[in-house]
Amino acid sequence: MKQEIVSRTNQIGWNQSAYQAWTNRHGTPKEYAKKLLENPINSVEHYLEFIGEVKGKKVANLLGSKGNKAVSFALLGAEVTVVDISEDNKRYAMELANEAKVNIKYIVSDILEVPEDEVLTDFDVVLLELGVLHYFVDLVPLFKVVYDSLKSGGQFILRDYHPFVSKLVNVEEGEMIANGDYFNKKVMEEDVAYSFLLSEEERANLKKVTLRRWTLGEIVTAISKAGFRINYLEEEAGVRWAFPTGFPEGIEDKVPGLYTLIATKV
Repeated sequence: MKQEIVSRTNQIGWNQSAYQAWTNRHGTPKEYAKKLLENPINSVEHYLEFIGEVKGKKVANLLGSKGNKAVSFALLGAEVTVVDISEDNKRYAMELANEAKVNIKYIVSDILEVPEDEVLTDFDVVLLELGVLHYFVDLVPLFKVVYDSLKSGGQFILRDYHPFVSKLVNVEEGEMIANGDYFNKKVMEEDVAYSFLLSEEERANLKKVTLRRWTLGEIVTAISKAGFRINYLEEEAGVRWAFPTGFPEGIEDKVPGLYTLIATKV
């Protein structure tokens, strides 16, 4: 399936009640901004360990969704740009930034088709995180955009759900079963990620999104092909929220739920 078709389908999917979903999850932008103002480090602490001081740095959060990470970085003094395909996400993010009294730039666009007058360049850091790679049927073009967006020596941070969980294991009758197909390359239809935050009536009318889930080897190889030098790869334990409801207690300490990869533009 061509990326253009996948992107059009997913753009429709991500413009269905996303603002309401984020309000249901985090409260109004005004309410959520109050939490971020009280502790701007909380939602980006994992990344600060790799970035260090962000004040004065130019940061891009590509596919940055509702903007909480962007606003947190901005509160810490960074110049932040978000690119995302959803107008609904932008609305929540910009209201969040306004309530937090910070400026962020938010470009609504397919990341592979950013308008020429919105040049992405010379960033110190580009962040991609948590459930975004599966919207692409070829990862190399995506990672080339990331590479071209960074200045020489710039840092690419990728944090995502581990393929072990997203591709291989499920829960049946309270037990974890490895009944998936880790090497499955099929493009599939699934519910949009925020659907569980909406009412049953709202969910009934949602259109599906199109996904292609990747193995860790495919991801690492595509990043290397894009020209990056990979510096660090951590398969993360102890992250309970990375596992869907129903997984056995304590499993987060035994198998990876997330991974973080750090790469440099050379």
